[in-house]
Amino acid sequence: MIQSIAKFFTNPLLFVWVGLLVSLYKSGGNRRRLAILNIMFYCLSIGFTGSVLSYLWKVDDEYNENIIYDAAIILTGVIEQGDFEAIDDTDYNFRLSSTSNRLIAGISFVKSGHAKSILFGNWNKELDEGPVIRRFAEYQGLKGEEIRMFGNVGRTLDEANGVKIFLDAREYKNVILITSEMHMRRALALFNRAGVFPDSYSVEKQNNRMRWNDFIPTVSGAAKVQGFFYELFGYVGYYLKGNI
Repeated sequence: MIQSIAKFFTNPLLFVWVGLLVSLYKSGGNRRRLAILNIMFYCLSIGFTGSVLSYLWKVDDEYNENIIYDAAIILTGVIEQGDFEAIDDTDYNFRLSSTSNRLIAGISFVKSGHAKSILFGNWNKELDEGPVIRRFAEYQGLKGEEIRMFGNVGRTLDEANGVKIFLDAREYKNVILITSEMHMRRALALFNRAGVFPDSYSVEKQNNRMRWNDFIPTVSGAAKVQGFFYELFGYVGYYLKGNI
């Protein structure tokens, strides 16, 4: 109870919202613009808005539990470079990022027998992520033939094109794409445009169960809305460039 109260009153957006309401109340002139600002701020910073937008944007999972997929395609950008010493005599000096659930899910597909291998590109914006993912997959028990990597990538479009080349060279028939629920619509559109038509499995699924604090402005609520607009603008940008 005390912890919940503390979280409520340490929410910085709550005080911004209250300040805007007070300003609206004390405003002696034309309140129209201030009222519009209040409404915009409120709608763009509550969890309810983010949940609704996420629900409308998401793509339902499409995969067959009776199929053993040739590869589980993992969209990368899941490793953060470690800033600590290696553990004992290992080279485990890295940490997973907030998007690591897609990597864990892909490994689970292989370990459960639903996929023959994981497939990923070498994301090389800040570090060569591919070899690190390979090591992590080995730590999780995957063997060499269950870990497949193609060329260097720096964006989802590169991954779509790289996967197309890889699959055509090996005549893989059944593959499944794994990424976050919010990112899946844009990712699938890019892959389909490249000529790859995978089944799909989303991670980081949004919880659409409404609670009272979903109607209070919060940083997490604003982040949900931001995540939606990031994907929307990315989708539109790729569409205008002819990649979708």
